[in-house]
Amino acid sequence: MRDVIALQATQLLERQRQQLQRLNSIRGLERWRDAIVQGNALRNGAYGCPLGSLAGEVADRDEVARGALADHFRTWESLLAAGLARMRASGLLRPEADPERLATGLMASLQGGYLLAQTARDPAPMRVALDMAIDHVRSYAADPAAACGEGGR
Repeated sequence: MRDVIALQATQLLERQRQQLQRLNSIRGLERWRDAIVQGNALRNGAYGCPLGSLAGEVADRDEVARGALADHFRTWESLLAAGLARMRASGLLRPEADPERLATGLMASLQGGYLLAQTARDPAPMRVALDMAIDHVRSYAADPAAACGEGGR
């Protein structure tokens, strides 16, 4: 099981790293959301998150596997936090925006969205959850008018 976790995490985190290492705007968050929702839509919401699914299977039975999954989730969350920190450093987000807290909220919305999409066989709940999390990030925009205009929704 640990080899499966390592393989799944390597593949997923590499894709996320490619997208999130350039994250520096609300529009970038929206592009990240769009890519995840589109990927989920290709499977009609089925299967959920590879790491989240594994966590549901092993977290209460294998402490080493649970720890490895927690580390992988922290890595993913840190990629989001780094992008949010870049946004704050560039003045797009107000100084009181906490990149780590915002990243945790985005990850929680993503994982909940995966679960709801999986059970509904519909990616729409994932999109709603991520939209709400991104709206919360947007609430910290240094220039709210500009942040609202970036979304193109």
